[in-house]
Amino acid sequence: MDTATKEVTVSDLIQELQNLPGDAPVSLKDGYGETFSIAGFEAGSEGVIIVISEDGDDGDNDDDE
Repeated sequence: MDTATKEVTVSDLIQELQNLPGDAPVSLKDGYGETFSIAGFEAGSEGVIIVISEDGDDGDNDDDE
């Protein structure tokens, strides 16, 4: 399944989310229905990079090394 790629600015994202409760959990879902959690943010040369992990993965799995 092809999915569209959409880039938004931080301001646009905040505008879209401002009406949600401040403690609402945020996750990402791909075109196949797989859910990912936001593990962190990084400043990149092309903007902000959102670091994701598979839902339920705390990102500290030593088996990935």
